[in-house]
Amino acid sequence: MGARGSAPQLGQMYVADLETCDSDEFYKVDGEGREIYKQRVWLAGHRNLETKKTEWFTSIDDFMKSVLSRGNNVNTEYAIHNLKFDGSFIIPWLFENGYSVTHNKPDSKQFSVLIDERNNWYSITIQVTKKRRVTFWDSAKLFPIQLEYLHEIYGTPTKKIHEDDDFYNQKRPEGHIPTEQELEYFFNDLIVLEETLNEHIKLEGLRFKKTQASQAFYAFEQSFPAWRLRFPALDDETDALIRPAYWGGIAYVNPAYAGKDMYNVEVYDINSSYPHKLADYKMPYGHPIAKKGQGVQPDMSKFWVAEALISFELKPDKLPCIAAKGVVEARPITEDFWLSDSEGVVRLVFSCIDYYSIRESYDFEIISWEWCIEWPWKVHKELKKYIYKNNEEKVMYKKKASEEVDPQLKREYLAHSHRAKINNNAFYGKFGEDVIKRGKTPYFENGDIVYRVDRLDILSMHKRKYLPVAIATTAWGRRQLVQMANMLGKEFIYCDTDSVHITKAGARLVQAMHKEGKIKIDKTELGAWSLDGRFDRARFLRPKCYYEEKYGEYPEVTLAGLPSDKHSGARSKKRSCITWENFHIGLKLPPEVTGKLASCRTPTGTKLVPVGFEITEKLLHFLK
Repeated sequence: MGARGSAPQLGQMYVADLETCDSDEFYKVDGEGREIYKQRVWLAGHRNLETKKTEWFTSIDDFMKSVLSRGNNVNTEYAIHNLKFDGSFIIPWLFENGYSVTHNKPDSKQFSVLIDERNNWYSITIQVTKKRRVTFWDSAKLFPIQLEYLHEIYGTPTKKIHEDDDFYNQKRPEGHIPTEQELEYFFNDLIVLEETLNEHIKLEGLRFKKTQASQAFYAFEQSFPAWRLRFPALDDETDALIRPAYWGGIAYVNPAYAGKDMYNVEVYDINSSYPHKLADYKMPYGHPIAKKGQGVQPDMSKFWVAEALISFELKPDKLPCIAAKGVVEARPITEDFWLSDSEGVVRLVFSCIDYYSIRESYDFEIISWEWCIEWPWKVHKELKKYIYKNNEEKVMYKKKASEEVDPQLKREYLAHSHRAKINNNAFYGKFGEDVIKRGKTPYFENGDIVYRVDRLDILSMHKRKYLPVAIATTAWGRRQLVQMANMLGKEFIYCDTDSVHITKAGARLVQAMHKEGKIKIDKTELGAWSLDGRFDRARFLRPKCYYEEKYGEYPEVTLAGLPSDKHSGARSKKRSCITWENFHIGLKLPPEVTGKLASCRTPTGTKLVPVGFEITEKLLHFLK
């Protein structure tokens, strides 16, 4: 951000970081009997994106005074990779130094925060004077990857330095002067983020968006300036009525195979499932063309979302595809996200696309249509052009980068390839963005910081997207998955959103389906199925919890909530604490082997403490 009303300038953009440790001040004994001390910043600093000048400090006080110093009256912004952690030190300092929090645009000596109800931190905005504003924002929302792997996005030269656990856990006393090793580590972290941001700015300009989805949707807006005329915002009532029909991807284990040892398993993925559906399938548009009341069946030639009283029971060897969140009345008592049996009559909100999937998977009866809203729909050439152009650029620039020897050109090609891929994969979700957003606010009470969900923001009509497109996109994706799983029948083992894991006999079925023209198999074509892997043995315990192994190689373990091994790769599935012998429901892993850290809040900032992990039948629980 530059001076008020002007375009942002590179010289007013920084990256920042804080290094923290225990202080000498005792705070409490936690529930596990551990002594928790208040936290302190022992090293902090920032680096300018234009001058590349780095400044460092040995306290949060000196750091904040540097950031907030008047200088010339310009607005500045600081990117922090994981603002949720570093921000927990900034907010107490602001309260202690005379700043107050506000839900509105801050006045002098006020600050505001953007923290959603799920505790995702986006920004802290501080109004220093009437003419000077400082913003901290979370670069991890724009680059959702650990700092260790940030250089891979644009092929930038500087890589994170790795130190041992003693380095990270060491308590530095008050007045500690950082060693040469500590400063080198710290400066390196700043350079990694600075280089990535500068490459991003070369590609997207100084007015880049601060989240990955917003940046991707902005690229779509540039390609289709009249999109709002095609996809007009919904009013509050319509959005609230149809939102229960917005379901996500299906993750499901065939109960016949849950927990059993499986051999010769193959995995097939859909190439770019959601972009493909947006490009090649009919999508709703415009204002509703009909709103029908009780007892009136929808027009099956239109896109519709309806509420109906129904009953259902899953057919043998079929994939469940009715989401519990779609049941708005008389929901069965279950922790399952995807339902097998209505256990009586329920009230369901669903789309026309899911209606056909449901009929294939369930014995399904409509008792009464309650209401229905209909839209026109068609394949949109603007969506198709945008998505296929991005896909072509992704492939072309990736190929160029692999053949290029010049480091600068290689970085440029990687940047273009990465951006094209993200633009395709991330922009659709903005169509389903909530129009009512609840957020948290920090308060200073009795010497401590407390956070309350007390902010309600309703998007203006101009900022809203178009929920029917998001509903249709995910429904079409599920439909392709459901059709494949249902054709596989007993040979289907597991699925997750856009992939199926199948038996050896299932692999032969897939090839037969391809020959018969029922499905398409191709390595690169959008929407086609492609072979993603073959494994000698596997075990599937429940959704997001499975083990697959090729003999002689490290097993690939998907286990939501348990981090992969350190330094094993951005998308690594290597989890050394999991073995074929111990991978079962009920496994309890102690903190010293999981590598998992949990946040423990103190009045001066967050402390990270090691925690254990347990594989439970339904939900994941952490052992403190």
